[in-house]
Amino acid sequence: MRDFLLSIGAAQWVLPAMLCWPILAALLVRFGGRDMSRHDDGTAAPSGGPDARTLTLAALSVEAVLSLVVWVVFDPAATGWQARVDLPWLTDIGATISLGVDGLSLPMVVMTALVLPLALLGSWNNVRVRTPAFGALALVLTAGLIGVFVTLDLLAFYLAWELMLIPTYFLIGVWGAAGQSRASLRYVLFTLVGSLLMLVAILSLWTLGGSSSFHLDQLMGLALTPRAQLWMFGAFFLAFAVKSALVPFHTWLPDAQGAAPTFAAVTLGIKVGAYAILRFAIPLFPAAAMEPTVRGTILVLSVIAIVYGALLAMSQRDMKRMVSYSAISHLGFIMLGCFALTQQAVQGAVVTIVNSGISTAALFLLVGMLEDRRGTTDMDGFGGIAKVVPMFSVMLTLVMLSTIGLPGTNGFVGEFLVLIGTYAERPVLAVVATSGVIFAAAYGLRALQRVLFERLDTAKNGALTDLTGRERVVMAAFAVAIIYLGVWPQPMLQRIERASQNIIESVRFGPNAATSLPNVSVVR
Repeated sequence: MRDFLLSIGAAQWVLPAMLCWPILAALLVRFGGRDMSRHDDGTAAPSGGPDARTLTLAALSVEAVLSLVVWVVFDPAATGWQARVDLPWLTDIGATISLGVDGLSLPMVVMTALVLPLALLGSWNNVRVRTPAFGALALVLTAGLIGVFVTLDLLAFYLAWELMLIPTYFLIGVWGAAGQSRASLRYVLFTLVGSLLMLVAILSLWTLGGSSSFHLDQLMGLALTPRAQLWMFGAFFLAFAVKSALVPFHTWLPDAQGAAPTFAAVTLGIKVGAYAILRFAIPLFPAAAMEPTVRGTILVLSVIAIVYGALLAMSQRDMKRMVSYSAISHLGFIMLGCFALTQQAVQGAVVTIVNSGISTAALFLLVGMLEDRRGTTDMDGFGGIAKVVPMFSVMLTLVMLSTIGLPGTNGFVGEFLVLIGTYAERPVLAVVATSGVIFAAAYGLRALQRVLFERLDTAKNGALTDLTGRERVVMAAFAVAIIYLGVWPQPMLQRIERASQNIIESVRFGPNAATSLPNVSVVR
């Protein structure tokens, strides 16, 4: 299959196709899709064409197929960027449309492209009004997410970064919970401030580089003073930490995900900020990232996020907010791996980004299915429903165990690698971080107990319907991913290995490397 795809030039067109297709499909959905809204008397609103949701699902499915093409043509043994495409853009200032993937971005692209159609299919009835506009915004958001993972030009990256912001704002503000527009505004304000600081740093880098290029490879070759590195790293890190919802920049996330429709809540759970730290912030400014005070502060904040997020998840009554705080705790593991900067820790961070995207998406879909049936996500409103909805209960248990990090599920692999890699550098922090696994078991099992296994004491819960055929297909796909990545993570680890080595070596031997690094290691 790989030879056939290469023979038809897939490596030259697949990444541009992944960026352009969602934008073109968004226009088709917006102007050619049928709105599923209904008048007060129950009759369908006047709108022609096929169902906008079906068109959106078809477009996202094509994107998923294209991501599998990228996976197949990728060569784990090769070095450098693959499927590389360079197109002229703003030639007067040296900006290009430069696209490529390596072992760091490849898993993100595939995970995102596969999760999004499942998220739409699993929340099929969650949005019933203005569906053409919803589908178009979802596709534009998809283009932004993929663009963040595959763009190598920093100006193009910034545009893709902002392209995620606007659709998400409208998805939350228009289709979110009633009276929750403040959540979408907070999301915009938090992320916009960080984004503007990052833009200033990008322009400063471009100026220092002779105003000739925005390309990552070119800018990594610049020799920067330690002071310049610190300021620019601070701007990049703040933008990415806010988007990732790292403690103490996390307060917007539970509100936004709690108010968002299920599809938007899933996209907010994709850790694009953590990816950007590994891709841009650390390689561009290694001396600043590894400066003992900076590095130590971030590592401590990461451990605080692990414990604090888990404790807050334990205290929640609302299931959406519990999932949001559990995601904040998982982010702590990711950041710990990024800045421990050993081979195992970096690989573990990348694996955790992917697995957190899968497990968090599955949890939000399951919670959304309950909300569609009962109109609430308050755990006190449920109890004993395992007797009524056995298939749902099996899936909720499996996904919650993966969130806890049970061995044999996808959640275990990344966190284990992070803890092992961190222990080699900061054993005390690794030991404290391990407590997060215990707290995760506490909030996860407590939620299962309250929702599934207490008394069935309300007629509404007794009348709940189990997973439909459509929902079973979606959750079966997540179950396969959870078990497969938990039992056999080697194909993903094999593709991540070389990219993680490159990150570590760029920190250690690049032109901006610190003169004395604190035991940064490459484990081969």
